[in-house]
Amino acid sequence: MKSLRYVSTCSFLHLLLLTAMSGHALDPSKRITQYQHKVWRIQDGLLPHSLSLVSQSTDGYLEVEAQFVGAFRFDGVRFVPWSSSITPNGVAYFFFLPSKTGGFWISDSHGVNHIRGERVIAHFALPGIPGRMIEDVDGSLWITRYSVQKPICHVTDVAARCFGEAEGIPFHIVGSMVSDGKDGFWIGTDTALAHWKSGHSDIYEYKALKSNVGQGGINALVRNLDGSIWVGIAKTGQGAGLQKFDGHNSRPFVTGSFDGRKIAVQSLLMDHDQNLWVGTLSGLYRIHGETVDHFGRADGLLSDYVQGLFEDREGILWVTTFNGIESFTDRTVTTFSQQEGLSTDVINSVIASRDGTVWLANTGSLDYIRNGEVFSIRSGAGLPGFQVTSLLEDHTGQIWVGVDDGLFLYKNHQFRRLPEPNHRPLGMVTGITEDVNGNIWAECASNPRKLVRIRDFHVQEEFSSSQVPAGHSLAADPKGGIWVSTVAGDLVRIQSGAVRIFPLKVIGDPPRQIEAELDGSVLVAAPNEGLLRLRMKSIQHLTKRNGLPCNGVFGFIRDDQKNWWLEAPCGYIFVADSEMQRWWAQPDTVVRYRLFDPLDGALTGVVSFNPAAKSSDGRLWFAATRLQMIDAHHLLFNKLPPPVHVEQIIADRKAYEVDSDANLNVALPSRARDLQIDYTALSLMAPEKVRFRYRLEGRDTDWQEPGTRRQAFYSDLRPGHYRFRVIACNNDGVWNETGAFLNFTIAPAWYQTSWFFAFCLIAILLLLWTLYQLRLNQLKHQFNRALEVRDNERTRIARELHDTLLQSVQGLILHFQRVRNLLPDRASEAIPTLDRALDGAEQAVIEGRDAIHDLRSPTSAANVLAEEIAAFGEGLAAKSSDQEEPVQFRAVVEGSPRALSSNVYVDIFRIAREALRNAFSYSQGHLIETELAYTESLFRLRIRDDGKGIDPDERVRAERSRHWGLKGMRERAERLGGELEVWSEPGAGTEIELRVPASIAYGTVISQDSFWQFWRRKRSNH
Repeated sequence: MKSLRYVSTCSFLHLLLLTAMSGHALDPSKRITQYQHKVWRIQDGLLPHSLSLVSQSTDGYLEVEAQFVGAFRFDGVRFVPWSSSITPNGVAYFFFLPSKTGGFWISDSHGVNHIRGERVIAHFALPGIPGRMIEDVDGSLWITRYSVQKPICHVTDVAARCFGEAEGIPFHIVGSMVSDGKDGFWIGTDTALAHWKSGHSDIYEYKALKSNVGQGGINALVRNLDGSIWVGIAKTGQGAGLQKFDGHNSRPFVTGSFDGRKIAVQSLLMDHDQNLWVGTLSGLYRIHGETVDHFGRADGLLSDYVQGLFEDREGILWVTTFNGIESFTDRTVTTFSQQEGLSTDVINSVIASRDGTVWLANTGSLDYIRNGEVFSIRSGAGLPGFQVTSLLEDHTGQIWVGVDDGLFLYKNHQFRRLPEPNHRPLGMVTGITEDVNGNIWAECASNPRKLVRIRDFHVQEEFSSSQVPAGHSLAADPKGGIWVSTVAGDLVRIQSGAVRIFPLKVIGDPPRQIEAELDGSVLVAAPNEGLLRLRMKSIQHLTKRNGLPCNGVFGFIRDDQKNWWLEAPCGYIFVADSEMQRWWAQPDTVVRYRLFDPLDGALTGVVSFNPAAKSSDGRLWFAATRLQMIDAHHLLFNKLPPPVHVEQIIADRKAYEVDSDANLNVALPSRARDLQIDYTALSLMAPEKVRFRYRLEGRDTDWQEPGTRRQAFYSDLRPGHYRFRVIACNNDGVWNETGAFLNFTIAPAWYQTSWFFAFCLIAILLLLWTLYQLRLNQLKHQFNRALEVRDNERTRIARELHDTLLQSVQGLILHFQRVRNLLPDRASEAIPTLDRALDGAEQAVIEGRDAIHDLRSPTSAANVLAEEIAAFGEGLAAKSSDQEEPVQFRAVVEGSPRALSSNVYVDIFRIAREALRNAFSYSQGHLIETELAYTESLFRLRIRDDGKGIDPDERVRAERSRHWGLKGMRERAERLGGELEVWSEPGAGTEIELRVPASIAYGTVISQDSFWQFWRRKRSNH
C-alpha cells in the first residue's frame, strides 16, 4: 500500500506545478544565511584533506577531487572513493573531470586519459605538471600544463594537440581559461589577461601583477551575458582583487558597501540566476547586480579559505574549503533572524499591514520589514516599554501595539498610549481585534482579567471575568460582535450585549488563533488537538485521523488562491481549499496535503499572540518562535527525476560490483543464502526524502515499499535467473519510473541441478516398483499361508479323528461284533462286553465334543490362556482319578499375564493341549506341571512330567507313526515364529518348552502378518 504522504504528494503535483518555480536555483532576494547550509568536515573523517574541485558526472554522482589522494563519489548520503582497476601508471592523479560523453578525464604527471567504466577510451602522454581542465561543448577537452613551452592542449578521443608561442600563446603559465562564445578563449596568466583566437593573442597587462612572474595571478574568469569578463586575482590592492573587464579596460568592482580590491579571489562561478559567487581567502561572496552578500566563518562556513565552487543540475551550490565541503540550497520556508537584521531571533507576534509592511512583536523591540529592509524600534530608543505583545491594523491603517501593561497607537513614528479608566493599567494585551462596527476589542491579562471595548480612542465598556470568562484570543464576527477563546478552552460569542458560551473542552494549551467565517462557523487552532470547526453547536476536528501527519495546529492562514496553510508541530501543512470543503461536508474524510517539514526549513512552535499573517504580495508570515516566510506564489518544486543506480550486490558477505547501466549478468555462487542489494538515487536536494520502490522479478509479485532505505534484503533464494528493478522519487515526489535494474544468476548446488532431480525421480520410481513387487509377494505369501492354514487344519482334524474318534468307533465296532458272537448262547459274557462298548461310546462322544471345541477361536485376554490350560489339565487329571494311582496336575504363571495375538493364542493353546494329553496318556507319571512365563523379551510355555520318559528310538517311531503329536506341535511352533524343544530321558520324565518372541506373542511391535514380519521371514528363508 502506498503511504499517505506519497499519495498526497502525487495528488498535489498538478496544483504545485502551477505555482512552482522553474528550478531550485538560489533566490537572489534572500540572504546567504537564509539558504539551507550543510557541511561535511574533514576532521570527522568523511573526506581527505586537500579538497579542490567539485563536479558532477553524467550519471548524477557528485565528484569531489582531492589532490594527491584521488576522487570521491557522493550520492547525497555517503562519500565513496572512486577507483578503477585500470587507473594509468598507478599514480594519484591531480585533476579529475567527468566527461559529457561518459566516463572521466584524468590528468596526471604522465599525461591525460579518458576512462569509461573499465576501459581506457584515450590516453596521451603529455609533458609538464597538470593544470586545469575544461570541457568544450563538443565533449573535447582543453587542458593546461605547467613548466612546458606549450601550456595549452586540446584533447579528443583520437588526438591531442598542444599550443605554444608558435600558435600565438607567448606565455607559459595559465591560471584559468573561459570560452568567449566565438571560438576563442579568455586566458588568465600570472601577469595578464589574454584573448586567444585564430592563432593570435591580445594581451592586457595588469600593473598589480607586473612583479608576479611565475606566481599565481589571475585565478578565475567568468563571462557575463553582455560579453564582459569577471576577473578574479589572487592578490589584494589597487588593480587586483575582483575586477570587471569590458573588452578594453579592467575596473575594480566597488559598491557603497563593498570594495572588490580588498578580497583575494580563488574561484568564481556564475549560477543560473546570474548570481556571481566569489570564493576568497576571506569567505564566500555573492554579487547580484549591485547587491553584495557575504558568508564567512562567523556565519557557519567551515573555513574562510574557499577553494572551489560548483553548481549542480538541481541548482545546489557546492563549496570546497580548507576544512571540508559545504552546500547551499534554497528552501521553501525562509527564516529571518538576527543575521538578517532582526533585533532578536524570537518572535512573539506577526501582522501584515495593507501597505506591505510586516510588523513583528519581540522582546525589547518592535521590528518591521518594508521593501526587504528590516527596521527596529528598540526599548529605550522610541519603544515605550520592553515587552511587545499583540498587534492590530485597524480599518484606517493605524497600528495598535500592546506594550507591557498598556495599549498604544503607533502613528507617524510616535506611540500614543490609550487612556486607562481610573488611571489603572489595562494589563498585558493578549488578544486584540476590530469588529465590523469599528470597535476595538482587547483582552487584558490584568488582575483581575478583563475584556474592554474601545471607540474614539477611549475605553467605552469593560467586561469582568464574571461577565465574560477570561479569554486569550479574539476574532471579529462578520455578522457583528466578536468571538473569544477562553483560557479554559471554550468559545464565547458577544453580540448586541448578549454573551453565549460554546464549550469546546480543548485539552492543554488554549487556542492561539480563532477566525469567524461568513457561514457562521468558527475555526480554532488548538495546539494539542488540531484544527477545530464550530458550526451550529457541532464541533469537528481535523487531526491525524483525517490523514494529517501530526496532531496540533498552532496557527493557520489562507493564501491568495484560498488554499490553507496550517502551522503544526511537524511543519507547515498545505491543504487545498477543495480538500477543506470536503472536510467541512464530511468530518471523517481523509484529506490530501503536502507537508513542508524541517528539511524544507520549517521550524514551528507555539507563540503567545498573533501566529500568522499574509502580506499584500501574497507571502505568508509565521511567528513560529522564529519568523518564517513562505512565498505561496513561488513554491520551490524539484522537477528533475533522480537518476537511479544499483551499486553492488552482497552475497554471504562477499561484495560483487555491478554496473546497473549495462545489460550485464552477475553470476553468484551456489547456495548463496543472504543477499543484500545496495542501490541509490541521485537527488542531492534533500536525499533524506528520496523514496524507493523495488521488485525482484522471479520472487516479488508486487512492488516493495522500503521508504528511504537504500538496501534490499533477500534470503534463501532458489537457484535461477533474477532481475532486480528499482525506481525512486525525489524530495517533491517526482518519480523516475524507468529506474535501474540488475540481472543476476544464482548457480545451483549439485543437489539442486536438473540431473540430480532426474536421478531422484528415477530412484523414487524404482523404489515404488520394488515396493509394489514386495507387496505383491506379500499378498501372494498371505494367500498361500491362508491355504496352508486351511490345509493344516484339515490335516489336524483328520489326524484327531483318526487318532481319537475313529479309533473309538472302530473299538465299538469290535465290541459290538463280540457281543453279536456271544448272543444268544453266552448272554452272561456278552453283558460285560456290552457295558465296555457303552463306555467306549461315551468316550467317543467326549472326544467328538473336544474336536468341535478346538474349531472355535478362543479369546486372547490376558488371563484366559492360563485359565483354559489349567482347566484342560484339571479335566484330564479328574479322569485319572479312578485309576489305581491318580495323576496330580499343577499350573504356574510367572510375570504379569499379557494379552496375546489371537492366532498366537490358538496355536499355543493347541500345543499345550496336545502336550498335556500326551503326558496324561503315556507318561505314567504321578505329577504333571504347566509353567507359563510372560517376560519383556518372550513368552515361554513349559510342560513337564515325572513319568517314564521317552526312549529316543521309540520317540522316532512314534513321530513316524504320528502318535503323541510331536510333529504337529513342531509345525505349529514354526508357523507362529517360535521354537519348540523336547527333553526326555528314560525313567527321568519329559519336558516340552515353547518359546515365542515378545514382538510376535504380544503384538506390541509388529503384527505377525505385517510386511516387515514377512520381509524378515523371507530373508531367514534365504
